[in-house]
Amino acid sequence: MSTPTQALREMAAVVGDRHVITDALEPFRHDATFMDGELIGAVLPGTTAEVSAVIKVCYQHGVPVVARGGGSSLVGGSVPLGGGVVLSLERMSGIEIDRGNVCAVAGAGAITGRIQEEAALHGLMYPPDPASTQMSSIGGNIACNSGGPSCLKYGVTADYVMGMTVVMADGQVLRLGGRTRKRSSGYRLAHLFIGSEGTLGIVTEVVLKLIPLPRHRATAVVSFHTATDAASAVARLMGSGHLPAALELMDRGALDLVGDLLPPGLGTDAGCVLLVEQDGGSPEQVQADIEAMVVVVDGIDNRLAQSGPERDKLWNARRSFGKVLMSMPKNYFAEDLSVPISAIPEMLARIERLAIETGLNIPVVAHAGDGNVHPSIVFDDDQRDLVGPAAARLFADAVELGGSISGEHGLGSLKRDHAAREHSALEFDLMRQLKNVMDPKGILNPHKVFPEGPADGGFLDRQPGWRAGGRRSEIGD
Repeated sequence: MSTPTQALREMAAVVGDRHVITDALEPFRHDATFMDGELIGAVLPGTTAEVSAVIKVCYQHGVPVVARGGGSSLVGGSVPLGGGVVLSLERMSGIEIDRGNVCAVAGAGAITGRIQEEAALHGLMYPPDPASTQMSSIGGNIACNSGGPSCLKYGVTADYVMGMTVVMADGQVLRLGGRTRKRSSGYRLAHLFIGSEGTLGIVTEVVLKLIPLPRHRATAVVSFHTATDAASAVARLMGSGHLPAALELMDRGALDLVGDLLPPGLGTDAGCVLLVEQDGGSPEQVQADIEAMVVVVDGIDNRLAQSGPERDKLWNARRSFGKVLMSMPKNYFAEDLSVPISAIPEMLARIERLAIETGLNIPVVAHAGDGNVHPSIVFDDDQRDLVGPAAARLFADAVELGGSISGEHGLGSLKRDHAAREHSALEFDLMRQLKNVMDPKGILNPHKVFPEGPADGGFLDRQPGWRAGGRRSEIGD
């Protein structure tokens, strides 16, 4: 009979002894949530060929394998819940900027922010910008189809994947697409892997479309009496013919948390603010666009950033929301919901009612232009029993309003049980058939995506580490 020791020995023969870790495994047991898993070892391959060989060993011995990038998942996506090994792709971090074909070729372990920086050196831009951009890997972004503020105007991760290399569950290597921008030949198999959270195959390399880097930007902050007023303004702006580069919302609770990072006096008396940005090639056109959008949203007060540093200060405050939560002497549970633009006012009203009824503090930030709402439940230890039922109610509200329980974080383990609210039995049947065909032994990231329990308020108690409290998330929204 095969043993874990034998399997690890065979993996070490592929990647070298120093790239197989069997002690000091704590960093590989968790992601950015409270969850912890168990594993027999972590393996750090350096090439697609090594990934293929390692996966063949796992397939032969029936060893579960979880691919890991930056470990910034907020849904337990890279937590090893089935034992086995964690396949860390951190060594596969190469980045090539192909100016002639206006694309980037990157290893799955490349940090997304580094891809953006390298592209900018050539006057190019990779737009998807999740809050974790300085630590999340492009492989992880593909696994969750990540978004961010810029996705309003430019699109999400899936819109920029031109090609990829994938190692299948039996170790076969699948090469899809490439540096060609247009392709209408056969099924779009690459899109099966985008958003599949490493359950169908392991992406090792990706070809990403780049676009010209905008030369000019302008940012405005518009204040409103209430969050529902601001949300109504979002729908008004998005239906007016204008398309901002970003349109972010911070309610009163969020403003209270990041107030020290905002320019003096900004948002002091507001119930909510919208951060509106436009970009383009002409400073005159960008300025005219931002001024016209401020008129359309029609808040009680507005402020145009007068300089690059002031603009950076505004965005730093918005992007620091998660870091401020982490520094608080309280627990928090960061969520990710998506609703139609017209339903944002009602979703925010329901979040406010939930906070009042439960006594929980639920500050909200949102990528408001595309309906991606991020409520964060802030709670004391004696309020822990309230969090699961409150989150379950938020999930139900989002689906009832025509939305999704996950806009950009994926399902992982944390949300899997509530996926049944959103997807039909037929959908799950087709997804399971696909999973069985592509991963017949079920070794790729087990216990993720598919429901394993009821869609109720007790879902957090079914997650390892929830009652322990313990480690806190490090990533914002």
